[in-house]
Amino acid sequence: MSWVGGVRELTEVINRYSKSAVLQDKNCKVVVCERGARVLGAFLNASPNLLWVNPKLDEVFSRGEWNIGGLRFWIAPERNFFYKRPEVFEEWFCPEGIDPGEYSIVEADSRRVLLEGKIHADDNLLGARFEAQVRRDVRLLESRKGFLRLRVIDALIGEYPVRVNPWALAQVPVSDTGAGTVLVPVRRGVEPVHYFVEIPNDRLRISKDHVSFKIDGQYVSKLGIKPEDLKDPGSGAIAYIARIGKRNWSALVLRSHDLPLAQEDCLDVPKRDPNLPKAAIQSYNSGPEAFPDIKFGEIELQLAPTINISGKVFARIEYDLMAFIGGKNEILARIRRYLRISKPKLY
Repeated sequence: MSWVGGVRELTEVINRYSKSAVLQDKNCKVVVCERGARVLGAFLNASPNLLWVNPKLDEVFSRGEWNIGGLRFWIAPERNFFYKRPEVFEEWFCPEGIDPGEYSIVEADSRRVLLEGKIHADDNLLGARFEAQVRRDVRLLESRKGFLRLRVIDALIGEYPVRVNPWALAQVPVSDTGAGTVLVPVRRGVEPVHYFVEIPNDRLRISKDHVSFKIDGQYVSKLGIKPEDLKDPGSGAIAYIARIGKRNWSALVLRSHDLPLAQEDCLDVPKRDPNLPKAAIQSYNSGPEAFPDIKFGEIELQLAPTINISGKVFARIEYDLMAFIGGKNEILARIRRYLRISKPKLY
């Protein structure tokens, strides 16, 4: 289940607790929320929201909780900042200093929203403190019937003794068929990383040029793809395909040329076994054991790590969020072209 309202209803809820801005033209509307600096809505023509938004959005806002949905900015490694007992991966929580942080919309028009803010968190593994100023630039680059492309530029400067990965996470709704599909283009011979548990065979398919992962909100699991398994060093993409309504299908794609080049540039270790290889691209499927009353998935990019100089951290990364709607064959044709995969395997 996801948010079912349109742009007006979404902005009305946001504006009760925060501020919103809308990027738009005749083909699309994109809703940006000041709280958490999230992109909360992506609407193409008369489509429903292609991003997942918590169906209890009003309640989540009123309680100050993190899981409102959309596209967000975090930092990794998750183990260090998001677990109170990081040595054993126990007592997960979301640091309020990271999400929602303290953001303000400083510029906004129909093509661009610029947010600036401060984030901070304690590293519970190293006993260190992370503090940074963040500049988040969201631009509507292009749109036409059934298509839009956003460019997101995140920059941070702060203090921390070691490196972190900027982390982009887009929450996606479960398909009207009960299951959607994540697709990641890869090299032949890919070895996916099972981040939380070993992913069952009926939830993961390995093809010669891509990996397929099932999103249904029924089983907590996380897929990882190593930077060494991407087709092009430092570049990659992840897509989510789902049916919406009786005739239309949708696709969301995250794509960047600012991904880690090798293992030493990936800092997020797997919960299943910290000695396993680390991933540049990840996907999460929720489950009732974690979220009993909501279902969603995530497509994620672990981006190139910060540059550290004398305890100062610096980063500037770019990525695109693309959204498509159309008939199934049209969507698959576009995915084949943008992801360079020959025969996408869907759930």
